[in-house]
Amino acid sequence: MYGIIDLGVGTTHVSGTGTHNGLVNGGNTDSVWGLRGQEDLGEGWRTLFKLETGFTPSNGQVDDQDGRLFNYQSWVGLAHDAYGRLTFGRQYTIGQSFGNQLEQAGWKEMGLGATFKASDNFQFDNLVNYVSPSVGGWTLGVGYSFDAAKPDSYATNANNRAVSAGLKYEQGPWLAVATWDQMRLGSAVPTQARPRAVQLGVSYDFEVAKVALAWSRQSNGYVGLDGADPDDLGVAAGPRPFVDGGHVDAWFLGVTVPVGQDSIVLQWSPMRPSWTWDNGQRARNAQLGTLGYIHVLSPRTSLYGFVGYASRYTVDNQFDPDGSHTTRVVVGMQHRF
Repeated sequence: MYGIIDLGVGTTHVSGTGTHNGLVNGGNTDSVWGLRGQEDLGEGWRTLFKLETGFTPSNGQVDDQDGRLFNYQSWVGLAHDAYGRLTFGRQYTIGQSFGNQLEQAGWKEMGLGATFKASDNFQFDNLVNYVSPSVGGWTLGVGYSFDAAKPDSYATNANNRAVSAGLKYEQGPWLAVATWDQMRLGSAVPTQARPRAVQLGVSYDFEVAKVALAWSRQSNGYVGLDGADPDDLGVAAGPRPFVDGGHVDAWFLGVTVPVGQDSIVLQWSPMRPSWTWDNGQRARNAQLGTLGYIHVLSPRTSLYGFVGYASRYTVDNQFDPDGSHTTRVVVGMQHRF
């Protein structure tokens, strides 16, 4: 059994809307608890499983409105050091699990996944993933979801199906990632769009600082269905002008500077959308920046604080046509068990 409890206090101000003060759940990392294990089958083979639930520590509730017990991960699989790992069930896509490794800190709704939505914290049902063994530092991953929206379904035209693939190089101070994701929306969604995302990134640990650089193009909506749905399309793929032929280019710069056991973390991500709103106004460029500090109390407990600012971008509606600005300040504690 394992888990993370992360809770802070903060203030969030959205221009034209107001200010919200209170407890912030998952200021640096989502709070989860889970069960994991493996069994040796002999000749190098082993079975694996993971069951994981997200929860809200401020009130003790499970982070899911569908009544799922294990809403984050629920999978079983086979693995061999020479052949790789094959897993079945509710899990992260290859694009999410590879791309998210470029993130320096997961500040609440202001981390890498806020702008690189294919690396955001989302999971798909009915997903089969294969990850190869590392060969000279290179790892290949591919995955397919038969229905990314609901359990116990078969591959029909009504289902949202998703494909994810990635290549990762990890050796010494180097990390390089390339991922590709595409979704085929079900027939019940009033659009023929196929959301797609490409991510390219690299990081290098200079010891005095760890630096990450990345680029992403997201086309025809968000592949993780983890954005807003302002036009009532029935899926959280983003606004209709984005879903119907638009794209977003996003860049990411992350810098972590160690201070003894502590660290200073800077992340900045500008974004450039391509579409025009229904009123004829062109979607405006946006950016998101954060500055934070992590203080290590023990191997399992840390304190943190961060300041974040989003220009022409909100955490709820991404590219807000009204040009809203969001400011957030949070201090909190994280404990792992």
